[in-house]
Amino acid sequence: MSNAETCPNSNERRDGFPPSPSGALCVPQQVRDSSPLLTIPEAAALLSVSESWVRRHSSELPVVRVGRLIRLDSALLLRKIQGRLSPGNRLKTEREKSMSLQVQRYQRGSVYKTGKRIKVWYGMWREDVQQPDGKTVRRQRNIRLGTIAELPTRSAAYEALSRQMGLSRRPSVAMKVSELCQRWQAAVVPTLKKTTAAHYQNALRGYIVPEFGQWEIASIGRYDVETFLGEQAKKYSRNTLRSMRVSLSLLFSWAISCGWIEKNPCAGVKLPRCGKRIVRTVLSPEQVTAIAKKLDEPYATLVLFLAVTGLRIGEAIAIKWSDFEADVLHICRRIYQGEEDTTKTQKSDRSLPIPQVLLSRMRLLGAGTWIFRSRDGTPVNPGNSLRRYIRPAARELGIAIGGWHDFRHTVTTGLLRNGVSPKVVSNILGHSDVQTTLNVYDHPTIENFRAPLEGVASRLL
Repeated sequence: MSNAETCPNSNERRDGFPPSPSGALCVPQQVRDSSPLLTIPEAAALLSVSESWVRRHSSELPVVRVGRLIRLDSALLLRKIQGRLSPGNRLKTEREKSMSLQVQRYQRGSVYKTGKRIKVWYGMWREDVQQPDGKTVRRQRNIRLGTIAELPTRSAAYEALSRQMGLSRRPSVAMKVSELCQRWQAAVVPTLKKTTAAHYQNALRGYIVPEFGQWEIASIGRYDVETFLGEQAKKYSRNTLRSMRVSLSLLFSWAISCGWIEKNPCAGVKLPRCGKRIVRTVLSPEQVTAIAKKLDEPYATLVLFLAVTGLRIGEAIAIKWSDFEADVLHICRRIYQGEEDTTKTQKSDRSLPIPQVLLSRMRLLGAGTWIFRSRDGTPVNPGNSLRRYIRPAARELGIAIGGWHDFRHTVTTGLLRNGVSPKVVSNILGHSDVQTTLNVYDHPTIENFRAPLEGVASRLL
């Protein structure tokens, strides 16, 4: 009689099967005849575990030994493990189905110190992180806890690690900033105005992705954003820094609405002081006419047109003769990056009367679809014309200009100095808010202060 058929008299195990001296369960012959025996690979497949797991737990399973071979009774095996959770492989996530956004921790973590001159404590632990597709993966985290002076004992280091592990219990998704940008462009950009989307995309592509592209979105904090802006302030103007902050903030706000992160690291971040900025020059009438005399057409008339109307350069190069009704110009489009688009804002869609003397000069430019056009008949390129013609002419005259917007600032300041209502000036410029006109485009000079102060002095003295 084989070893599988002989069972020594002993107390039964709690599961009802008497143990044999070798550790294998002694299964009655009639039960074995009615139940198929499984090999270890078949049992592992049935239980959805590894073969090594079956071998490690063979002493707890209904094993039948046939010579040197090990077999498992399928019916008794299923009855034994019914309702029990498999320990599984510790590197395999087994709580995916019950996993919510709450991060799961599986261990207390460990601490270690490193460093040559200054010893620093580091903490390490594993946690489950949710993927964008809803699945979870286990990641190992390694963070700096503090120096030996800050945490003199290992117990203090473990306490610091416990606090960090508690703070890490937040809904986060394992996604890099570059991937978030791609998802944002696919989902949000189609809902934005073309020029607005292009502005944000340029800022993300030119500044944000090169710096943060490989960072996990959940790992970026306010300190990282402030440090980044501080470094960029050495090279760029305040407006460029504002574009960086706004673009990054929009990106993270969308990630919050998608449930991928909990907090926007750009919230409350202030722009640093900048060493570089565009200085706007308020031109005198003599300076404007001097610049125009040095230019060929259509650039000479374009300069005069901007100095009279205060239009944005994109609006000016986009006007057509069909936009006129008598001497009234309807501004209803603009050219942005070489493409035709609607006006910047709803308020920018406006009508202005053009003085006859300026209108007569514009008619001398000849017929064409666009009034200010290149030799090919397309709207003039504002960047090329500024670089090739306007700035060289101003430089010869000793006039420093920041760009096309200087003419817009010149019109605004002149109208306000002449007592024109700020509301009227705001409507001429197409501003949505009068405060923009007063705070940004009004440039008082010392000469503007002289007359009021002389009046006060004459009354007092």
